[in-house]
Amino acid sequence: MASGFPKKTPAPRLLRRERLKPDTLTPSAFQKEMSLSTKQLLARAKKVSLPLIAQPQDKRETSHHKLSAADPQQSSFQLCPPEVVFQNYTPGEVCEVPVVLRNRDKVPRVMKVTLESSPYFQLVGPSGVYRKVPPGLSVTVRILFSPEQNKDYFHQLLCTSEREGFIVPIRAICARAILDFPDQLDFSKCPVKYCSQKTLLVRNVGNRAAHYQLSTQSPFSVLPATGALAVGDAVQVTVGFQPLKTGDCSASLVVHYDTGEDTHTSLHGRAVDAHIRLDQYTVSFEKTYVSLSNHTAVRIHNMSDITVCFQWKAVDSGQEEDQLELSLQNEMAEVREDPMVLSDGIFSLEPKEGEIRPNFWAEISVSFKPQEARAYERAVYCDISGRENRLPLFLTGEGLGPRLHSYFEELNIGEVSIRVTHRYKAVLLNKGPIDASFSLIPPSTAMGSFFSFLPQEGIVAPHGLQVIQISFCPTMLGQFKEEFCFYVHKSPKPVTLTIRGSVMGPTFHFDVPALHFGDISCGFPRTLKCRLSNTSLIPMVFNLRIPGDGLGEPSIDVSMNILNPSSQVWRKEARSPTRPREFTISPCRGSIRALGAQDIKVTLCSNTIGEYKLELVLDVDDVGKAAFALPLTARCVAPTLRVLDPVVSFGRCFLGVSCVKKLTLVNDSDFPGCYCLLPQERSLEAATWYCNSMASGIIKAHSSEEILIALLARLVGECSITAELAVFGRGGSPLEIHLQCIGQGPVVYVYPTEINFGSIPVLKDRSKTVCLANQCDLPASFQAKMAGKRSCWRVEPSEGVVPPNAELPVHVIAHLKDTLKFQGEVEVSIENSNTTVISLQAVGTGIPIRFDNLPPVVDFKSHFSFTPCHFHFKVTNTGRRMYRLRWRTESFRTFRRRTRAPARGGSKRKGASQIPRPGSPVFKVRPLQVDLRPGQTVEMVLEGCSSTVQEVKEQLLCHNLVRKEEKEQIAEVDVTCEFICPALQMSSTAIAFCVEKKPSDVLTLQYQPLSLKNTCSLPFSIVLDLEQPFLICSADQQPLPADPKPMRLDVGEELHLCIQFNPAQENNRNSWVTEKVLRIRFLEHPHEEQITVRGEVHFPNLHLQAEAVDFGCIINDTEQALFMEMTNCSPIPVQYHWSFLTDRQVNTIRFIPSPPTFKPKKKAVFPRRYSRPKSVEEPTETPERMQDSAQQPADAEDSLEAEVLSSPAGESRRLGRMRGLSQFSKMEHPKVGMQEVFDVLPVWGELEPGESELVTFTFFGHANIIARVRALCHVEGGPTYEVVVTGQASCPSFQLDVEEIDWGLQVFDKVLKAEVTLRNTGVLEFAYAVPNSGAGTAAKPLPGVPVVVPYTGCIAPGEKQVLKIYYLPGKLGVFCKTFQVQVAYLEPAEIFLKGEGTLPGVTEDQPRMLKEIL
Repeated sequence: MASGFPKKTPAPRLLRRERLKPDTLTPSAFQKEMSLSTKQLLARAKKVSLPLIAQPQDKRETSHHKLSAADPQQSSFQLCPPEVVFQNYTPGEVCEVPVVLRNRDKVPRVMKVTLESSPYFQLVGPSGVYRKVPPGLSVTVRILFSPEQNKDYFHQLLCTSEREGFIVPIRAICARAILDFPDQLDFSKCPVKYCSQKTLLVRNVGNRAAHYQLSTQSPFSVLPATGALAVGDAVQVTVGFQPLKTGDCSASLVVHYDTGEDTHTSLHGRAVDAHIRLDQYTVSFEKTYVSLSNHTAVRIHNMSDITVCFQWKAVDSGQEEDQLELSLQNEMAEVREDPMVLSDGIFSLEPKEGEIRPNFWAEISVSFKPQEARAYERAVYCDISGRENRLPLFLTGEGLGPRLHSYFEELNIGEVSIRVTHRYKAVLLNKGPIDASFSLIPPSTAMGSFFSFLPQEGIVAPHGLQVIQISFCPTMLGQFKEEFCFYVHKSPKPVTLTIRGSVMGPTFHFDVPALHFGDISCGFPRTLKCRLSNTSLIPMVFNLRIPGDGLGEPSIDVSMNILNPSSQVWRKEARSPTRPREFTISPCRGSIRALGAQDIKVTLCSNTIGEYKLELVLDVDDVGKAAFALPLTARCVAPTLRVLDPVVSFGRCFLGVSCVKKLTLVNDSDFPGCYCLLPQERSLEAATWYCNSMASGIIKAHSSEEILIALLARLVGECSITAELAVFGRGGSPLEIHLQCIGQGPVVYVYPTEINFGSIPVLKDRSKTVCLANQCDLPASFQAKMAGKRSCWRVEPSEGVVPPNAELPVHVIAHLKDTLKFQGEVEVSIENSNTTVISLQAVGTGIPIRFDNLPPVVDFKSHFSFTPCHFHFKVTNTGRRMYRLRWRTESFRTFRRRTRAPARGGSKRKGASQIPRPGSPVFKVRPLQVDLRPGQTVEMVLEGCSSTVQEVKEQLLCHNLVRKEEKEQIAEVDVTCEFICPALQMSSTAIAFCVEKKPSDVLTLQYQPLSLKNTCSLPFSIVLDLEQPFLICSADQQPLPADPKPMRLDVGEELHLCIQFNPAQENNRNSWVTEKVLRIRFLEHPHEEQITVRGEVHFPNLHLQAEAVDFGCIINDTEQALFMEMTNCSPIPVQYHWSFLTDRQVNTIRFIPSPPTFKPKKKAVFPRRYSRPKSVEEPTETPERMQDSAQQPADAEDSLEAEVLSSPAGESRRLGRMRGLSQFSKMEHPKVGMQEVFDVLPVWGELEPGESELVTFTFFGHANIIARVRALCHVEGGPTYEVVVTGQASCPSFQLDVEEIDWGLQVFDKVLKAEVTLRNTGVLEFAYAVPNSGAGTAAKPLPGVPVVVPYTGCIAPGEKQVLKIYYLPGKLGVFCKTFQVQVAYLEPAEIFLKGEGTLPGVTEDQPRMLKEIL
């Protein structure tokens, strides 16, 4: 049958607490529905409905029937009821509801009904079993409901067929709150825009406290909107109706219950207009002068029965007012303050708003105050309650402005002179009753700008006048007619004044008809004079110019400044293309007083050959350009010059010696001239050079001049050159002069011409002298050189100059490199003369070994120890056979100065292995022995190193090994060195910072200077290293780069630094101390210096004895005090105050109710259940030490449910109840604040440095309270200290697992045994005792007297004690005994013992069990 189902049926979507959406309910309908029982609800649910398909199945895969008649989108089953509802049930009673599933298809269907496991809902019959439902028939499923508490339950029934799957919701409805609102509320007729109210007395007629919300729609309102109402209590609810428009209004008053139900009360009202009107709707004012006001009155009549409120508005409706507010958002503040802000102060109404009693009227004062002379119209509206539309009021009025006039309308001033100030007067008359404020409107024309008016603005009193001063100073010519306007404030028309007239200019003339300069020489100036006269009665400003003059630089005046021969003006190709300025006018600009005159000078200095026909142009200000032109004529000429002898011979000339001759220059013309001997373009290849100290000058007309010229020969032999003479202003080629001479060199005699040195030692210099004799007046340059290459001779000096008529010795030096005979030649060359050859000869003796760069004494001076010193030199074999050399130390002495320890790190430096041992030589040569082949050069190193500070003097010898034992010394070297340690003088070896941060102080960077001085004899480089919060800075307190770079200190140099300390490195306001080391490392030595840097920052700090104060658990309604010592551990006075943290997430106050009672299960099984006590305030975070000791672990419930309280044979027990907390089970715990639970004293105070004080913490143990708080000690300018204060109050609580023991039929002489468990269910340890316990023992109790073991003791919280009871009946018959258990101060608990003593053999086999008492 199940083969048609899919292998895995997907679970449908489950909604645990989803409820079907109810229809709109009235309060009465809701009350009626809530009063129905489950059976009544089931009887009413006769409607058969189709369930919603939650999971459709693929019919092709899950069904063998192909002729289904059901719609694929609808279920094939009909469901009744569509929802399983249990209502008005009693806890502990079982309810049953059947669910009918009818197959409405034409084919049989297989249905599986599944109910998830639940302790409250069960399915009658097996769950998940397949049932086949024929077409048209139905199957009934019964659901059992077993409630334990009066609360809501939710579940669902899953029905699955091979075609679909759907869900049947199951819900159980517990007690409900019901508010008896009416179903309808009618306000009938009410005034519009007026709040009408009705008050309802609403009672909670349900069986549960009501928590509700009330809501409705505009224009209705309801107050209060939320509330809570106990069962049977009543509350007043006010429903308001304030319509804004006339007509009928309807809405619903919705009551939202916290259980999810809603009820709807129908609200209805009709809004009408009240009988309210204005006595007039139009107000017209008489004509009113500006700044004056006019008043009238308007009345508002209220003929209704309500008190109305009115307010004057500027617009007709509220919609227009909203649009106006949006357009004037920046002026909304003014709109709120004054609703008539848009009336711009012309019309005003008082009062703007107010109230009118029923059947009364209000008088409104209307004012009109015009601001301008024009007509005004304005409409205002009265927004009044009781009327839908605003009442309009139309206001009209006309404003009159000031009456200001001019005494005359036109002023004719006639002809006036230009640039002369003329003054006039005008009068303004005020014919009106108000002040007339006027101001001149600035003129916009050019002629109008020459007029000035005083005053330009002012106020004319009523029926008064104002005189206006007019000034006119024109700078333009011609006739004019100007209209000037005065603006009158608040008047529509200005006052007009017209002024007309004509402006005349100055007249003038020259005293000459023209200026004729005649013929002038080029470069020589000529000046002419004329007079300019002013024939008018006003001053004249003039300007003179010559339009045809050049625009370049000023022309050259050769009479004042003779040109330099190097000037470019002497060369035609270098002249500027722009014509120079050749005319000078003095003065060219000026002012001539009325009827005055001015002398004018015109100077012409022509640089251009040709004729001049120009004009002297006169410009007169205020008249125009080129007012007059004076003719001007001239002609410029250049004179012709000649040389008497154009060819000059200088004869013989020594090279480099100047020879001087005279030239004669002749001027045959009528004009003076300027001449210049052009300079020679000198070249190194030129044979001769010429020059002249007076190369230029002026030659007068019909005269001659002598010119001196010098010639310098540069080559030997005949030489010639051509000189050029230029005339200023004359074009064409310059005059040519031919210069001739014969060049001759110096005469020098060289002796001797042969030199023999004889036998001389090798590798040593030997010299001879050669003399050079100069026998002329010319210095002679010589050069000496050897004839061949690699010569063993040299000449000193090899070149030079022999002075005139003197001798110069020259040394020839021989330096032989082998023991052979050498020959050579020296060539001595005289510049510009002959060359002499000198023969040389010498023979060498000795050993040809040369030491390069090795002095006799090598002084290393001062050197750092631990660092090797080196001296490099070369040894060369200049001979033709091999030599073997060996070095050894002949003698050594050490002078130890002082010893300094190496670097602290003890690291090995480079060259440390080369440090010699004490008593051995310090210096040595590497290599120690070497074989030198002919011509070979070997590099050797003289090195030494010392680990101690000492002065070393040693002598090293070099020998030539001829044979094994024969030695020949060839070199001797003395070596000295002073090994030292770097010495650094520090200004301080320890740097300390101490900052005391007072509350008003601001932490800033601290600096202390540090000086480092090099006191040793060598420079060195140091590297500084210092960690945060310290920093190394320069002397100007600028931090050094983070990457430390070496700093070099020369001898005696002092480095100034600063050490920076950041006291704000730690920002927690706790005092802190740090100590770092400033390390100074030397790059040249392993030694290291250290400076201790210490920083202290002191805040106002306290030392608290503990961070937590735990009061433990105390007895209810008692208090306890604990003390804690608080000490000022800082050097600053401390001001403090205590407070409690107000965070509800951290601070908790909760109360523990009484433990739950236990209900035994059926079949005589009594499971022990424990639940967590609920607190009044649940904290989100509870420390472990604050957990309720009565709370069990997470798995305690399961473990205890598995535990079964079994009785021994023949024993029946009655479960005991919890005692101790029962007296608080119905107590309403007060709402207490943290200040009512904990207290701290003193709350505030001040402690001096080192002073201590006891702080008292007090805990007030309210009944069954658990409290935790963080007490904060705020230190002014310091940190805030937290102290966690916890405490708990409770009373002893215990539980006996049984209170009655029934042994049934027992043998009367047998000792009966039983056990009773005493549990401490509270959080206080208590002592217990069993008074009047029997005197017998457990083995032999006295008959009829129970024995309890142990009969006294103490039980910790959460622990238990098993009390063993021994009882001997001692007689036949029924017995009943009682003993008490006394726990602390609580009332004793009684335990009943009963049974029946019989003879042996009549005891029943099974013990009798007591019926469970619920």
